[in-house]
Amino acid sequence: MSRIALQALGAEKGKYLSHALGKVWLQNGIQGEGEVFNLEKRPNGRVALVCLGAEAGKYLSHAFDKLWLQNGILGEGEEWICHEKIHTDVAFECLGKESGKFLSHSNDLICLQNGYQGEGELWQKEDQR
Repeated sequence: MSRIALQALGAEKGKYLSHALGKVWLQNGIQGEGEVFNLEKRPNGRVALVCLGAEAGKYLSHAFDKLWLQNGILGEGEEWICHEKIHTDVAFECLGKESGKFLSHSNDLICLQNGYQGEGELWQKEDQR
């Protein structure tokens, strides 16, 4: 596992994927462990994003076509395909019923986007050792 932070690119550059306060949202800068995840490697080239801090043990989930925090891995709703783009830029594609959708930060909101559209689905992966 590696500790990472995910910075939004494009119009939201400087904001980070956050799991603070039990919610999923964009946070200005890294304020603490609420913006840091363990990137867990799963079978078949899949990954999971594991929360740290107050939400330790919860996973970023895309189940039921929404983003939320799930206690543990219940299935494909907590697994992602991490697409390496350029340098440290990555995109996260859903599996299961949301297959083909991507973790998006477009329009200053965290959501699932149908397909990869561009920078709104692109994240800069930053090592947080």
